[in-house]
Amino acid sequence: MDGVLVNSEPLHEKAQDIVCRRFGLDVPKSISPIFKGWTEDRVYEYIAKHFGTGSTTVEALIQAKHAAFASLVDELELISGAAKLLKELSDLNIPLGLVTSATRADQERAFTKFGLFPYFSSVTTVEDVTEAKPHPQPFLTGAERLGVRPEECIVVEDSKYGVVSALRAGCYVLGLATTFSCDALDDAGAHAVFDSIEKIEPHIKELLSLAVS
Repeated sequence: MDGVLVNSEPLHEKAQDIVCRRFGLDVPKSISPIFKGWTEDRVYEYIAKHFGTGSTTVEALIQAKHAAFASLVDELELISGAAKLLKELSDLNIPLGLVTSATRADQERAFTKFGLFPYFSSVTTVEDVTEAKPHPQPFLTGAERLGVRPEECIVVEDSKYGVVSALRAGCYVLGLATTFSCDALDDAGAHAVFDSIEKIEPHIKELLSLAVS
């Protein structure tokens, strides 16, 4: 979802700044890039360990982050080309599943704002699995919920951890360079890498035509 359907990365960074100011945590801007693709648990465990004062808990930081992000939802925007691609795949009766490291609450906020619920046959959030990306469990769960084998799935991922997760599950993986660079996604093993949804669209349609020919 984040970085593929919605341009949420700037809002996550803004929410993190709000949390750090509230709790007096001096987290340098230069360290933010390493958090890309991490789950919130991992991010705030790292922040608490390396920048915490000992006066707060990881759970308190995460709860504050959720509240800060929710307050910014009006600023959330779709990734260019995402709505068009969803509609075209839906018109072709292609079953779509979401596999995200976001929480259910954040996923539902985004889906509600942009009317995405009708497009997806299944949704798998971080709360539905015990192992996060890059473990294959998220995509294995997503494929099972769609009622298909992982090797029948085309995955679009913006993070190197997501690419590795999908590959380990056995999926065909397309990298979208919105969060990580094309080189980083290529190095992670993506079968093909693109810098926009508009460029991914014809490749997906070609793969689908080959699948039914």
